[in-house]
Amino acid sequence: MYLFLPKDTRYYYCKNNSRLENLKENNFKYCAFLITPLISSLTKRFNLFFELSPEINEAILATCFHPNFKLRWIPDYISDHEKKIIQNLCINATEQIINECSNHESSRDSEDGFFIFSPQVENKQQSQNELELITYFNDNNKSLNCLNNYPSIKKLFIKYNTSLCSSAPVERLFSFASFVHSPSRSNLSDHMFEKLR
Repeated sequence: MYLFLPKDTRYYYCKNNSRLENLKENNFKYCAFLITPLISSLTKRFNLFFELSPEINEAILATCFHPNFKLRWIPDYISDHEKKIIQNLCINATEQIINECSNHESSRDSEDGFFIFSPQVENKQQSQNELELITYFNDNNKSLNCLNNYPSIKKLFIKYNTSLCSSAPVERLFSFASFVHSPSRSNLSDHMFEKLR
């Protein structure tokens, strides 16, 4: 379950921090007319992202659980209330994945044993999850290897930052190979095939 961020009409980038806005001050001779359409196109295309709209909660979580960004991407000029909403969004995602893992383990245990016990939610585990999340956000390490120290964060990183596999590159290779490896070139060596590719 995701927390929905409040809808706000203002854009979440200010004039001083926008690189395109800063380019206007350079008084370019030939490319000055391109800057304004670029800014309007960006705001039109990425409006939901600039507003931190509820529709992009998964993108917010993907950014927060990436070690290179964590909470550093959040601008200083947004309110503390909005920062707290983003933190709560991360906490809810952490709790959700922990609950999914515990439900999976409990269902596996119930298959193995004869007795069925009611699952007990412990406050201690919840506080440990929040502590792990806070420790992760305060860690200055930006490499992906730091995720090994935070198992639940690593699961969330994989969940939100992994793209779906596509067979298109493999299909492209096979269709191209049929052009190169035609009947008239039936005895191509590996080296020659690589050259033709």
